[in-house]
Amino acid sequence: MPFNRELFSRKGAKAQRKRSVSSCISFAPLRLCGKLFLICATSLLLCGLASTTTAEQIPAYQVARVMTQLKIDGRLDERAWADTALVGSFVNNRDGSPSKLTTEARILYDDKFIYFAFRAVDANIWATMKRRDEHLWLEEVVEVFLQANPETPNYIELEVNPLGTMLDIYLLDTRKPLHYESWNSEKLRWAVQVEGTVDGKDGDREWTCEIALPLEDIATAAHLPPRPGDRWRMNLYRVESKPEVAELAWSPTLQNDFHVLPRLGEIVFTDQRVPK
Repeated sequence: MPFNRELFSRKGAKAQRKRSVSSCISFAPLRLCGKLFLICATSLLLCGLASTTTAEQIPAYQVARVMTQLKIDGRLDERAWADTALVGSFVNNRDGSPSKLTTEARILYDDKFIYFAFRAVDANIWATMKRRDEHLWLEEVVEVFLQANPETPNYIELEVNPLGTMLDIYLLDTRKPLHYESWNSEKLRWAVQVEGTVDGKDGDREWTCEIALPLEDIATAAHLPPRPGDRWRMNLYRVESKPEVAELAWSPTLQNDFHVLPRLGEIVFTDQRVPK
């Protein structure tokens, strides 16, 4: 048969088109999977960045002035506390992730004291230390770190356990305290109430704590009493030991250490008054 160049060209072109269509059909699922992979990877990356950004944010809290005298009994049943906003969530200190443990805190002030209230939901409350200035952080505690002037490294640390034991420390710099027994706040007041037994066994409900720190102890403050608009640095912590260890923070340090001063949150004193 004579060679027909035109027929061969048409058949070749047609075959080539079939091969091209087949190739497109064959590789389309791969391209689709690739796009889906990129979308999923990008979403996970953005979620991770969002979580990191949230954890790295420094929280702030506006402190209201209390107009009635608070009874420091640990019960937190006064109208002033009910009218006071919570500081916000306590999260896992090392990475800022949410905690399954419920912890609440509120803060107030007047001309003589700054007040802290804690509520820690706990099914097995535990502590054994009963002597002031023992190493309470080794068991279960709530803690306050307070720095009135960020330009000076001095800060105060307070810890209270479910037995009502206090550890109060004045630090000259990061992890540089005065000898524990050499500084005790003379007018410091605190109290604890426990719904349950402090033995680490199941069946408990919660414990609450109330602290009144004298403003006269806060020597580095620009103004005493604080004026509306004054800003101090602060962090709040909770240490849980049973049934498993948990270290929670209002402003997570993102380290295995509570004494990270750049990670202290901020409190702003206001002229807002409670009870309303």
